[in-house]
Amino acid sequence: MENDLPIKDLIETHFNALSKKQQKVANFVLNNPTFVGTHSAAEVGKKAETSETTVIRFCYALGLEGYAQLQKKITLFVFNQNTVSTLGNYFSAKKKLFNDQHLIEKAMEKDIAQIDRIAKQIDKELFYKATHQLHQAKKIYIIGAGASQFPVQWLHFTLNILRPNVSIIQTDTPELIRTMQEIDEDSVVIVISLHRYFKEPIHIAEALHKRGITVLAITDSKLAPIQKHCSHSFILEQTEKSTIDLMPSLISFLNLMVTGMMTFDPNYYDKQRVNFDDFNNSFISDRWS
Repeated sequence: MENDLPIKDLIETHFNALSKKQQKVANFVLNNPTFVGTHSAAEVGKKAETSETTVIRFCYALGLEGYAQLQKKITLFVFNQNTVSTLGNYFSAKKKLFNDQHLIEKAMEKDIAQIDRIAKQIDKELFYKATHQLHQAKKIYIIGAGASQFPVQWLHFTLNILRPNVSIIQTDTPELIRTMQEIDEDSVVIVISLHRYFKEPIHIAEALHKRGITVLAITDSKLAPIQKHCSHSFILEQTEKSTIDLMPSLISFLNLMVTGMMTFDPNYYDKQRVNFDDFNNSFISDRWS
């Protein structure tokens, strides 16, 4: 039954059908689960800048019997967050395959199926717009923390081969202040924000978005906090509750974005690649001889 779904999944299922005020409650509930579990509906309504009535209607919209049932689900949500790590979810998902004679095929088939599912969810019009913005941008900045650092590094390396002026936003205070001053309307900022959603990249995106900078977010949930602070976003939803399991699909998607960017001027990007190879062969290759 739908009521048996974890609160996060239940909210995501109904999110688009909620009123704007109820969506504010939904975001508050998932971003502040401990508060919701220990405070009244009236207090939650006040903190979410809505009302007690909206909170109660939110519960009914999810198919719950009332606020008490919401609190029970929130308690389970908090408990599971604290006891099951990303690595734990990853291990549990893989444990089923340990003694399988078809380990190679089944493990890779799961990655292929997830990539195919995500590919079908991509908004083509949004993809065209975002990749065109990357092509036109004078500078591209990329940021991510925690589990997001690996895809940030991959994207930075790949884009740097194909075009100039691509930088990772460093969060050491002096460098960050200088970078924030340099970013302007001709720049595109890519924020990769995966569960558990580190605050620093979100705060930086919020500040830049308020200045009218194009912020492109890549995340894993319709309710991720970064959604409120970006120009547009791509949501790579997954069935496995593991950020590690998302990586093959995420890298595939980033590779797709790079490909989409190159379609706007293949000759230019081919020349950039040739120049990079020539420079690499002339000045750097001796280190491996």
